[in-house]
Amino acid sequence: MNSINRHILTEPQLEAEIYYLTEQEGGRKTAVSSGYRGQFYYNGKNWDAPQQFIDKEICNPGEKVKVYLQTLSTDFHVGHFFIGQDFEIKEGARTVAKGKITSIIRTDFNYWDGSTFLKSIDKNIKPYSDINDLLGFRIDFEHWLTETGLIKNVEFDMTGNPECMMLVKCKLIDKNLQPREVACRIIECWKTESATSNHLYKVEMNTQSSSKTNQLQVEKFVLTFATWHSIFLTGQIIVRQ
Repeated sequence: MNSINRHILTEPQLEAEIYYLTEQEGGRKTAVSSGYRGQFYYNGKNWDAPQQFIDKEICNPGEKVKVYLQTLSTDFHVGHFFIGQDFEIKEGARTVAKGKITSIIRTDFNYWDGSTFLKSIDKNIKPYSDINDLLGFRIDFEHWLTETGLIKNVEFDMTGNPECMMLVKCKLIDKNLQPREVACRIIECWKTESATSNHLYKVEMNTQSSSKTNQLQVEKFVLTFATWHSIFLTGQIIVRQ
């Protein structure tokens, strides 16, 4: 078997070019090989994302390498990437490489926000404005959020802004729930219960360490969404302790 094909990712999502810093630049002393799993750092957070080298098997400090990346927590990366986006590869607190996204293979990883969404949809698709339709969405949101067993005190704010029409604000019943569990259950409920046939979403989560247990807790979790067919709805689900 060709050695360059030894570390094949099951689902490459991004393509990038990475420069590995020399020791003098603060990088590694030794080379890295295809399959390397340094921390993938962008937007202020570290993530797991194994690398499959495209054009070589070994990359020495001071060299560049073309790679495929596969994130291991997919839902947290949907909607966040654009061509030319910078990132770093870290080992602990130390930056060992700097990279740039050159291609987005997984299409739902493409960056979006309220402004880009409005520019992308057909101009004949108008925002939900019928009070009964919006009431139906509010009832649905409150029902499935409550049904997760995680959420209480669901409140709604209709903003009048087509880029973010509805704010769904709620609190956790148990602030000691694992952040990953909270995120995954709300994302899954959004995708299976409230999204229409066409939808976009992206998530952001801030955590804090409990002073009592020293475990991570959800400080704020936000799921930004857009859903549409002949009319559209945009908004955010905001979860706090």
